[in-house]
Parts: sequence; structure tokens; C-alpha cells
Amino acid sequence: MNGEPSTTAFSIDPIAFWSILSASMVLFALALEQLYTYWRLVEVARSLGTEAHKALYKGDLQAARTICERSTSPVADVLLAAMNKMAHGESIYKAAERERQRLGLWMRRRLWALGTIGAVAPFVGLFGTVVGIIRAFRDIASAGAMGFPVVAKGVSEALIATAGGIFVAVLAVVLYNYFQSRANQSTVEIRLVVDEFLEQLQLQADRGAPKAEP
Repeated sequence: MNGEPSTTAFSIDPIAFWSILSASMVLFALALEQLYTYWRLVEVARSLGTEAHKALYKGDLQAARTICERSTSPVADVLLAAMNKMAHGESIYKAAERERQRLGLWMRRRLWALGTIGAVAPFVGLFGTVVGIIRAFRDIASAGAMGFPVVAKGVSEALIATAGGIFVAVLAVVLYNYFQSRANQSTVEIRLVVDEFLEQLQLQADRGAPKAEP
């Protein structure tokens, strides 16, 4: 009917569209998962370190072990590894360092995905734009339509893919840098907690305190 806007096929490539949409959903899920990982991680580690340190200060290694075994903090595995080695007369520092490195890898286990999304999303958007522009010009040529407004409409629709890809990439890079910073900060905080615990544990070992049951 006259006066109604004409409708044309949308020029965004469906592969690019669904790829960007899927990347945004994955990005959202990864962000939630990482937030859950770092939620009160340092606070719980400090609380665990304080309680275990108090038990060691009293010379009660079994109480310190029980505190670690009941804790939900991943740092408890580091402290338990040190006490297990002490029970067998081995180096507590090497054991703690190995577990601490495993904990560091665990905290950064999703960062590669954030970095990948940040690097790939703009190219996916660009791919969708190129394909959309090709399709728009092909449709224009088939319909025999001419004029800048006709061309501009198809190109502007195709450019939405690039805009979406850049938007997702920016979010991914921001989240990557944020969680990388959180991981670095948490690593330092955990190192301080573990080192303080190891110093007290070594003092107990030098004093010949009763060893906890492995």
C-alpha cells in the first residue's frame, strides 16, 4: 500500500549474527563464573590462615589440620600439603609452592577464553559486514534499484555486525584485564597467608612439636 515503508531483506549474515550472540552469552557466563571464583576468596583464605596460625602457635598441629580439612577455601589444600610433608620430614616449602602454583592455574583457568573472545569477536563482526555488503549489493543488482539511499540502507544494516563484534570484544578485553588483575592480587594475598603459616609451621618443626596425623 502507498505510504507504507518498503521492506527489504536484513543484510546481517546469520552466521556472524549467531556467532556474536553466542560469544556474548559465553562471555556473560564466564564473567559470572569468574566472579563466583573470586567471591570472598581472599577473605576466606585470611580467616583460614588466622585460625590455623593460632592453632600452630599453641603447638596443636592436629587442630590446625582439622581447621584446614573443614575449610571450603582452596587455600586449605596448600596448607594441608605443607603439613603432610612435615609429617614425613620433607620440605614444607616445596610442597606448598607446588599447591600454590596449582591454585594459581585454577584461578586463571577461564582467562584464555575471555582473551580469545576479545581477539576473535571483531573479525567475526567484520566477516558479517563483508558478507552483508556483498548480499546487499547483489540484492540491489537483482532488483535493479539504484540510488544512494538504497545502497546506504544495506550497508548500514551490514555494519551492525561489526558494531556488535567490537562491542563484545571491548567487554571481553575489559573483563579479561579485570580478572587478570584480580588473579594477580589474590595470588599475592594468598602468598602472604601461606608464607605466614609456613613460618609458624617451620617453628613448630624446629621445636620438635608433635606431628599431626597425615
